[in-house]
Amino acid sequence: KLDNRFFGELLAELHRKSSDIYSCIYEHVSKIRSRPICSCSGVSHGPCVFQEENEDVEHLIPKGLSDLTKQQISYLLQMRVTSEKSLRLLLATFSSLREELIHLQDDLRRLESDKEALQRDLNFKNSQAQQYEKLLESVRVNNRQLQQTLKESSSSNTSLEEKILVFRTSGSDKEYRLKELEYSKRVLEQENELLRQQIAGQCNSPSFQAKSDAITKQYMEMTTTLREEKDREIKSLTEQLRKLQMESSSKSGSDYSTQLRLTELLTSLEQKETIIKRQEEEIRRFQLDRTEMENQSKGVTKTIITKKYRNQYPILGLLSDEYQATLPRKEAKTIVIERTGEMYKTVSPHHGLPLPSSDFPSLVSQRC
Repeated sequence: KLDNRFFGELLAELHRKSSDIYSCIYEHVSKIRSRPICSCSGVSHGPCVFQEENEDVEHLIPKGLSDLTKQQISYLLQMRVTSEKSLRLLLATFSSLREELIHLQDDLRRLESDKEALQRDLNFKNSQAQQYEKLLESVRVNNRQLQQTLKESSSSNTSLEEKILVFRTSGSDKEYRLKELEYSKRVLEQENELLRQQIAGQCNSPSFQAKSDAITKQYMEMTTTLREEKDREIKSLTEQLRKLQMESSSKSGSDYSTQLRLTELLTSLEQKETIIKRQEEEIRRFQLDRTEMENQSKGVTKTIITKKYRNQYPILGLLSDEYQATLPRKEAKTIVIERTGEMYKTVSPHHGLPLPSSDFPSLVSQRC
């Protein structure tokens, strides 16, 4: 014979277990839902409405039965209602999980496309850095060539100055020789005048006249030859002086042109130095970006930026009890996934979801 008391205790035990199962399912499902579950869908808001369910079940129990039988029938009816609610809750949860998985796949595709875009940008920056390095090397070569030409021009200027000094000293020597010849000419003229006075006193005898004529003729020939030689020397000296003056003027003009050239070269050097400094700064910045990208690609610290149109991942509520669902937002976001070693950290949480701190990466949304 079946003991009614034992049977009632078994039913009460089964009722408690079904209620615990429903409470556990409701608690875990509520973590991955964006909003509370509506009662219109056939599922209650949790264990807090069991009293209303008991009132709904009471009118289904036939009257005229004993209290023990009524209690057993009530347990059975409540177990049926609880099992139906659990079934509907699980079915609705699986459909929402399917939708969230589709949403995660879309975000993953966006992340991959943004990763490819960042890789293209990195390659472009690397090519620009190489071009800047080549340009810097060519500028340095031109700078060395300009310095070499500057040294050569300075050495040529010194040699020209030395030649000008030599020409000046030689010109002064020739002027001194010319003055000496003029002085000797004046001495000879004075001697000629004395001889002419002596001859004037002895000009009466015919022999003396003939001798004086011969002497004067010889003297005139000597003076003409000397004058011609002196004229030739004077002409050569004047031509040399004119050549020296022309050379000195042309050298002074060339010195002026070389000075202008030197000033132009110095200004171009300063401009190129400013360009080199600016390009070195850009190259340094590109190298820093490249080193950061290389460190990220090595797995030390990896950062991927993408646009996020929704910031709700209810499926992640199954992974940890610390997950709290928030209402979905449709905004332009920038998602940063950062990994360092084996730990995953939140970089700058502004509008994102609080995600689990276990072995899964933290998604952080930041306004663009």
